[in-house]
Amino acid sequence: MIERRKRISRAAARMALAVLGTLAVLAALTGCFDDDGNDRAVSTASSKAGAQSASVSASTAAPLTMLTEESQAWPARSEWPVWRWVREATNIAVEQETQTGPESMALAIASGDMPDLFTLYPADAQKYGSRGAFLDLSGYLDRMPHVQAFLASRPDVAARMTSPGGEMYQLLSDGAGAGNQIVWFYRDDIFDKHGLRPPATWDELYEAAKKLKRLYPDSYPFVFRHGLGTLATFGPAFGLSPSFYQDPETGEVKYGPTDPNFKTMIVYLRKFYKEGLMPPDWLSMDYKAWTQFMTTNQSFITVQYIGQIEIMNAQLNAGEHLTFMAPPSGLEGFAYLPRKDYEPLGFAISAKTDRLNTALRYLDFLYSDEGMDLMSWGKEGETYEIKEGIRRLLPLFKEPNDLRKEAGIMTAGTYGRFDYRSLMSLSRAGEQYAYREAAKYASPIAGEAPKLTASEVAWAGPALEQLDKYYGANVSQFILGYKPMSEWDAFIEGLNKLSMTRLKALYQQAFDRAKEGGRP
Repeated sequence: MIERRKRISRAAARMALAVLGTLAVLAALTGCFDDDGNDRAVSTASSKAGAQSASVSASTAAPLTMLTEESQAWPARSEWPVWRWVREATNIAVEQETQTGPESMALAIASGDMPDLFTLYPADAQKYGSRGAFLDLSGYLDRMPHVQAFLASRPDVAARMTSPGGEMYQLLSDGAGAGNQIVWFYRDDIFDKHGLRPPATWDELYEAAKKLKRLYPDSYPFVFRHGLGTLATFGPAFGLSPSFYQDPETGEVKYGPTDPNFKTMIVYLRKFYKEGLMPPDWLSMDYKAWTQFMTTNQSFITVQYIGQIEIMNAQLNAGEHLTFMAPPSGLEGFAYLPRKDYEPLGFAISAKTDRLNTALRYLDFLYSDEGMDLMSWGKEGETYEIKEGIRRLLPLFKEPNDLRKEAGIMTAGTYGRFDYRSLMSLSRAGEQYAYREAAKYASPIAGEAPKLTASEVAWAGPALEQLDKYYGANVSQFILGYKPMSEWDAFIEGLNKLSMTRLKALYQQAFDRAKEGGRP
């Protein structure tokens, strides 16, 4: 494996530096070397050699390795300028490794040959952190002053990453949450051409899709690409979330799939599927396939991340256009979008890293003012210019996605704090309209459940996996028509047998605990 070869070469580099002690000391004195090393105790006999190798030049030391998710919209590239900027600013070289599938993180952890850093979501941070895979960063904040200052200024973000016992297994990124909002959008040119109105309800959505199907027989008018995960986008329009959530009016924790309105939503999707109004491969739709549908007159209504409106418009032909659509309501008065305008991705440090000082320093840089500016805008003369006191991105960046594809800006693992004005400076008026409108439809249901304790995670993790597996298998079969709706009550009964009631009580306790602790 490349990772193992890198670790071997790193060890060899350290041995060489130990032999060439004089050079190492001189380098340390000039401040040109990176503080590679960890906090583990060393024997007195080896302390001199350890001191000589504690600082290693970024050009000599093996890179800090980091496992991140891969995006089909902006595939990771080792030559992205962001990695050079980090190296120039900090003397830290970073080698990005990308996940090849949903099992990549679990396999890396199980193998014991872990990268130094991970980018991951809160559920995974809590799950694997409580098992000892990741460091509890609450004990290292004094070594990350910029992170400390950020958390002090944003107690809401600090609360989202802190377990009830005070453990902090990840640092959440912040500043680019607006881009995580999922919205509805549609081909307004097609609707105008045929005298159609954007649907305000799910009944109207169904009727509009049927008309479009008649006009374009080979089309699938309604498309989405996150499989059953998309039910979290549809749920607020039916007054629920397809998971455990707290009722914003009563404070009671509910499990969305047991709500009668969830069944109503499934019946709608079942009709869409049966009548060919959405693609037959909706469960496995990936970004490439979704893009194909949206850019070739095969689909006209969709839900996706808000930034995709602009990305898709750049690929459409002249006269073709997508625009924001207010979310259709499934229940009267429930025209809502899920609350997703926050950062769900963050950093964790491997408990097995031997580059702890370097990892801490890298993260602290990302949360500094200098790091935020560099990783949001890039470098003057290379990515932007300043004219009459105004910073403007260079003409080579035509749209926000160009910053990601060409420079690596706002991609996984490259920022802690982000200045979203950089991306918005490239957005057209229509896309900026979408950002303003989306905020008007935020669901009153909280977007993220509070943290559980380590002992709660130990029990709830397997119980949730079992419940989710049963839920996914059955709900997909209802939508696909493999199960008749007459078996719905049996499905609900099955949920009740799988610790659903106990899990509700557990989350009720977690929400109440978070409220007592002052969390929003």
